[in-house]
Amino acid sequence: MQQFQLKNARGDLLQVLSYGATLQQWSAQVAGQQRSLILGYPDPAQYLQDSCYLGAVAGPYANRIGLASFKLEQQPYQLDANEGKHHLHGGRDGLHCQQWQLEKQYKDAVQLVCSRPDALGGYPGPVQFTLLYQLTADGAVEAYFQASTEQLTVVGPTLHPYFNLAAVTATEVPPRIDQHQLQLKSAHYAVVDTDCIPTGELAKVQGTGFDFQQARTLAGAVLDHNFVVAGDLRQASAVLTSPDGQLQLLVSSDYPGLQVYTGEHLAAPFQARQGICLEPQFFPDSPNQPCFPFHYTRPDQPFHAHIRYQLRC
Repeated sequence: MQQFQLKNARGDLLQVLSYGATLQQWSAQVAGQQRSLILGYPDPAQYLQDSCYLGAVAGPYANRIGLASFKLEQQPYQLDANEGKHHLHGGRDGLHCQQWQLEKQYKDAVQLVCSRPDALGGYPGPVQFTLLYQLTADGAVEAYFQASTEQLTVVGPTLHPYFNLAAVTATEVPPRIDQHQLQLKSAHYAVVDTDCIPTGELAKVQGTGFDFQQARTLAGAVLDHNFVVAGDLRQASAVLTSPDGQLQLLVSSDYPGLQVYTGEHLAAPFQARQGICLEPQFFPDSPNQPCFPFHYTRPDQPFHAHIRYQLRC
């Protein structure tokens, strides 16, 4: 397992593993001190036993696909059912547990590739994924996804870091996220059933527990839901503010959805609600939901996505 380290002139540090193209560590200078921003295992070998997608790439298709199946041009495809009868984050052989290969490395960027054969996890292929991570001079982590395929297929990966912006170092135990403030530039969310599979309805957040149009603390909010966002890199779809108010994380992407997960199922050595995931993506189960915004990946139409996590302090 390889480990890649990126730095900028501000003193920010990003550490990436070849296994799962995983974000193992991200820290930044805040008020003269180095502050850890994401949950990570100190020993890279611990990621081999991880069940929480900690910092990894989720895909080929992020989130859930109902009944682990979809159709392409009337041909049915059965995926790996790894969450009951449904498919989650690419299944047991998803991008999160593949050994990505180094293609290019610079002081502030690293480019990794992962080739998946036809039918792995049930997905038509073969598909080659390319991911460029860049740590910018102004304190952002930029992620550029590309995927090329030899036949029509379903692609829609995302990043799965667990954020905790509390003022702790990499060796200290972070508190729960309850005192973080969250603002979402979203007026609608995807209604889901008891298995977290969308019903197809997009409901208004106003007057519900899903309304974060004005910033408020996360205490009492239990979220594992997709929010409808602008899909515009020029505006943040989410703003997460640290408990001490000294640091903000702005999330933007060209995806139409943002999954917000408050980490209820984090496993040891971590505790529930010790991190929050802000995952730009297509809506869950989009291949089976004709009204959801989505596009297939074709040999003549490669996949592209851009995710930005911007710090402001």
